[in-house]
Amino acid sequence: MAYYIFTLKFLTPVHFGDAANGGFLDKIAMSCSADTLFAALCNEAALQGEAVVQQFVEKVSEKKIAFSSLMPYFCVLDKEKKKETDIHFYLPKPLLTDEVNKQSAKSFQEMKQLATRLKKQKKTSFIRASQISQLLQSRKNGVAPELQVDEFAVPFVCGRVNLRDEKPQPYYVGSYVFADNAGLYLLCSVKEDADIDFVKKLLSSLGASGIGGKRSSGYGKFAIADVSCKLSADAGKSDDNNAIALMLFAADSSLQMCIAPLCPQQEDVLSVKAGAYRLVKRGGFISSPELGENVKRDSIYMLAEGSCFSKRLEGRMLEQSIAGLSHRVYRNGLGMFLGLRDD
Repeated sequence: MAYYIFTLKFLTPVHFGDAANGGFLDKIAMSCSADTLFAALCNEAALQGEAVVQQFVEKVSEKKIAFSSLMPYFCVLDKEKKKETDIHFYLPKPLLTDEVNKQSAKSFQEMKQLATRLKKQKKTSFIRASQISQLLQSRKNGVAPELQVDEFAVPFVCGRVNLRDEKPQPYYVGSYVFADNAGLYLLCSVKEDADIDFVKKLLSSLGASGIGGKRSSGYGKFAIADVSCKLSADAGKSDDNNAIALMLFAADSSLQMCIAPLCPQQEDVLSVKAGAYRLVKRGGFISSPELGENVKRDSIYMLAEGSCFSKRLEGRMLEQSIAGLSHRVYRNGLGMFLGLRDD
C-alpha cells in the first residue's frame, strides 16, 4: 500500500455535527469522521454517474482505497520571512488505561505539577504525532509529559431565525473558523498508484461543494493545500509526518490505534473487549433528489478514533435500505490503524 497526506485549507467556516451530544445545530466538533467524509465523497462521485459511485464504493469496501478521519494540522510561520518553516500534524490522543501506572515518591510540589499536567491531558483530544512515543514512555516512568497544543480554530455560535413557519422560530448554529495557518488533513492509502488521482479529483470536487452541515449557507469549502506528500517506510523520527509514516507501516506493533471509526467483525469482539476503546454515536441525514427532502438515517455506535487494541481489526462496510430510495446507503466502518511504539 502507498500512503499519502492531503492537507485541506478551509476557505469558509465549518459545521460538523456532534451526534454524541444530541446532534443539535449548536453542538459542533472541530474534526470530521471518516464515515462522514466517505458519504460526502460518494455524493461527489454521484455527480459523475452511478458507475463512478459503484467504482468508489467497491474500491473502499475491498480496501484498495482507505482513509482516516480529518484531523488538525498547524503550520509554523517565520514572521520575518513570512513563510512556513514546519507543519505540526496532530493525531487523536490514544486511549490508554494506564497512562501513568506507577508513582514514585515525589515532593508535594512535584505531585501538584503532575496532577496539573494529567488534568490538562484529559482535556486534550489531539496530540502531535511526534509526541506520541513520549506519551507512551510516561506509562513506564510515571511522569506526565508536557504536550504541545496549537490553536487551530475558534468556535462561533450564530443566531438565526426560521421564517418558513407562520411564527418565526429563533435557533442557533455553531461553527469553527480555522486560523490562516491551520486546517484539517487526512491520511489516504491506495493499493494502485492510479487510484490516488481518482481520490484527488473527488476531494477537489468536494472542496468546491463543501463538507459538513449548512453547505447551502456556504460552509465547509476548502482547497487542497498539498497533494504531493507521499509517506515512506524509510522515514526518520525527526518530525510529525515521518512519525506518522513509521506508525502506518508498523503493522507488527503490539499496540494499534484506530484513526477512523470502526465497526468490528464478530470474530474481533474479544480483541475489542481486551483493548481500550470509546464508543461514539454516528448519525446524520440522507440527501437525495429521489427523496425530495433530507431523511434522518439510523444511528449506530462505533469504536471511536484513538481506541487502542493489540492488533489491527477488520472493520465492516455497513449497508442500509431506505424506503423510496432506489440505491443502498453505505456507512464506512472499516477503520484505519497506526502502530504505536514507545521507542
